[in-house]
Amino acid sequence: MTDQDIKQRLSRYLALRMENENRLERLARLKNAAEIPAMRTGDGSQHTGSSGERMARAVEAYMEYEKEIRPQIEANQREMAAIRAMVEALQDPMEREVLRLRYLDGENVQSLSWKEVAYKLLGKADEAAQKKARRIHAKATESLSISA
Repeated sequence: MTDQDIKQRLSRYLALRMENENRLERLARLKNAAEIPAMRTGDGSQHTGSSGERMARAVEAYMEYEKEIRPQIEANQREMAAIRAMVEALQDPMEREVLRLRYLDGENVQSLSWKEVAYKLLGKADEAAQKKARRIHAKATESLSISA
């Protein structure tokens, strides 16, 4: 793998995590809909379909969606575990930490900025610290491309 391939693979981590979180949140909403009985309205109007039918449709929707997403969630989890293992295999703890900070600990799909990485890694965020964080990062990705 090239250095660029390594960076692209690492960069996918946050997107995979977000995809799994979003799909699991939707699954939880479907499950809640299947478990919570329908609210009865006191407006006197005639309602078609029973509460049991609504619950059956909700359970069916939940089960179908779970069956649909399970393979992708599992594939994403395997790739995320492989990426974490790749990072953990590095000998240098600073290299591991800079990759964790840059690629694994971001919010949503946004990686931490070099300023944030430098501050968390080195306790300061000036240009010199950011440059040092980038050097450690370059050494880490080089180590990964050699071992891949």
